[in-house]
Amino acid sequence: MNKPDNNARLLQVYYNSCNALLEAFCEKHGFDYEDARQSWVAGCVGEIVCCGDYYFNMDVIVTDLKEDAPEEELIKWYDYNTECSSYGINGCNYHSWLKGCPKLSENEIEEIRQYQKIVEEAKKQLDECITKYKEGGF
Repeated sequence: MNKPDNNARLLQVYYNSCNALLEAFCEKHGFDYEDARQSWVAGCVGEIVCCGDYYFNMDVIVTDLKEDAPEEELIKWYDYNTECSSYGINGCNYHSWLKGCPKLSENEIEEIRQYQKIVEEAKKQLDECITKYKEGGF
């Protein structure tokens, strides 16, 4: 067998394995496998996949299955990282999350949320002030 044929065969085995892992992951978390199987981002099997409203990379799928992670941890981790990212704070990978890495407490996150509201309200007031003076012809 020549090298290109062997590479194509190996890649097909990899893609099939990725889809089999995706199927187990979807079954575990109640995602629609047929929909997810068609939702590999840019058609790149084994990279990033859309499951429902969530995006997961292959590392998350493998970690979840390998660690037999409690079902509820996946979305807790996802939401935590999404919120951290929205504030410019580094989150953590799923493996570290499952192993109990340091993370912000709910009180710390709530404090950040409150300051974010203050900033948003100040921005709104600034925009209103600017609009008022623009309309005044200054």
